[in-house]
Order: sequence, then C-alpha cells, then structure tokens
Amino acid sequence: MASVAVLTAVLVGCGDSGPPLIPVQGKVFINGKPATEGGVTFRSVENQMVQLAGAIRPDGSYVMLHNRQEGAPQGQYIVTVLVTETAKTPDGNYTGLPKTISNLKFSDPAKTPLKVEVKEGNAAESYDLQVTG
Repeated sequence: MASVAVLTAVLVGCGDSGPPLIPVQGKVFINGKPATEGGVTFRSVENQMVQLAGAIRPDGSYVMLHNRQEGAPQGQYIVTVLVTETAKTPDGNYTGLPKTISNLKFSDPAKTPLKVEVKEGNAAESYDLQVTG
C-alpha cells in the first residue's frame, strides 16, 4: 500500500492550475472479481508528460487524480493497472510487502491492451477495467 501512495504522489505532480477536469472513476476487476488493492495509471497519448494515477480501493473502485484534484483532462489514454495483494493477520494488520497478482502485461505501457477516452458524457462503466492474473 505504501508503494501505491508513493507512486500516486510522484505521478500526480504539484500545482493547482491546468486544463478543465472531467470526473473519472471506475472499478478494476481481476478475473471477473473486484480487485482490492493496487493502482491505475492513465498516460496521455497526445502528451507523454501527462500521467494520472489512482489507487485501487478495497471495493475495486478508483478515482483518477490530476494535480491532486479528482478528474482527468479530456483525451485518449493508455491505461496501466497493477493489482496487488498484501498478506494480513487475522486482525487485519499487514504482514509484509504487496505481491503483484495481475498479469504484468497490464502494467507495461508498451504491452497493455487497455485504453480509454476521457470525454464529457461517458457512461459510468466507461472507466471500468478488466485484467487477468
């Protein structure tokens, strides 16, 4: 979980100005079931410097962030997903580092088959992502 937080902080950058943002939230599914932890990254096709990140929540949902604000600029994005699993004790405390459980092709921008178009009026499920283990 700490690695996802660090990754998110690095990718979303600093500053509060920028293009208008469109709300982007969805769910990540691994082998048909909601993922419980990990991260999602959107990389702009038009501008390689634009990278957005969102952490996967325990219910599989994620929200994209741009400059610490919810949403994403309109455009085409290559999507990478890293689904992890961290062992826990019976009382819910983490016992080690996260282990990647998604197929690594989904975390490689050159190999991922996942792409989305962020635009006004997209249906809620437009940003749902399906990966395999």
